[in-house]
Amino acid sequence: MGDSAMRPHILTSMRDLISETPSPTREESKQRLRLRRFMQASIFSVLYLLVLVIFYTQDKVDRETLFEACAIVSMLIFGFFIAFRLGLNRRFPDPSLTVFQLLAAVFTMLFVLYRAPDSRLAFTAFFFVALMFGMLRCSGTKLAVLGVISLAAFALVIVCRYSGNHDAEMARLDMLQFVVISITFPWFLFIGGRVKQLQRDLLEVNIKLEDIEEQARHDDLTGVYNRRALMLAMEQSKQRANASGEPLSICVIDLDLFKRYNDEFDHLTGDRVLQAFAQAARDELRSTDVFGRYGGDEFVQILPHTALAGAMLDAERLRNRIGTLEIPFAPSMRPLTVSVGVAQYRPGETIVQTFSRADGALYKAKQLGRNRVEC
Repeated sequence: MGDSAMRPHILTSMRDLISETPSPTREESKQRLRLRRFMQASIFSVLYLLVLVIFYTQDKVDRETLFEACAIVSMLIFGFFIAFRLGLNRRFPDPSLTVFQLLAAVFTMLFVLYRAPDSRLAFTAFFFVALMFGMLRCSGTKLAVLGVISLAAFALVIVCRYSGNHDAEMARLDMLQFVVISITFPWFLFIGGRVKQLQRDLLEVNIKLEDIEEQARHDDLTGVYNRRALMLAMEQSKQRANASGEPLSICVIDLDLFKRYNDEFDHLTGDRVLQAFAQAARDELRSTDVFGRYGGDEFVQILPHTALAGAMLDAERLRNRIGTLEIPFAPSMRPLTVSVGVAQYRPGETIVQTFSRADGALYKAKQLGRNRVEC
């Protein structure tokens, strides 16, 4: 078999391989996002340890407490990492394990505070940082409960330490810190709630803007891409073809003698013919193809990763498919046919030049009797 005969089979095989390449599922993408967020939160723990090292250099934290804090943080980071990697976190209602991470961070800091009272300044700052992480994933009610549990645990640390050393001055400083945090915490919840509401409002606005932008890219009648979106897609496809070295082809498609539907029936019938054609064409597309209405009864199909021979085959399949398309609302008319002009992008030319060559091939197909594919 010659090279020209083999090319269509090779192109078809390549397309099948591309279409069968597995893509990450939505759950896998979410899991990767959770792991990435956990790694970002782990930076918070490392920063806390660095602050303890600074306190250690100023004789505010003893060496044993510092080493124990490093060991606890390391074990917690390793444990959570294994849970995310093995997917054990998916067994919980909150797969992000936000509550467990927050409580682990708070209790670790309380342990250090119990062993090294002079680290109370670091506890106050990092306690609210931990709450900010929780605010991103927890509801206001859940965050309030976590805050109350943390404050109760802090009060327990104060009681246990005073019962052990009876240091009234230290207890007084601890109580002052407890009062400050207790008074500040409700306002933190209030501001956090406002911030989350602003986030929700911003998300809704972004969704509406995306919907408006998506509608602006589509043709109102057929639902496929409009001329503006097609021109942008052609330029982007050209840039990707230049970067990857992959072939790129364009098909310009025109419905033969379309005006007769408007003349012999009405414009509504013509609209329904356009809709039926657009739906049939979309059914034949690959996932990588882009299809849209250029104007009137002229459509464009962009075929990335496709050389001229493969694009000609696709165009022939579409032509044959349209030839068998039933038009029940215009039974007296002859079968709908299309003419197609095909061109492959040549490196160095503009995409408008490629489109112009495809449009010229379409004109050639019409001159040669319509219902045919030319290049």
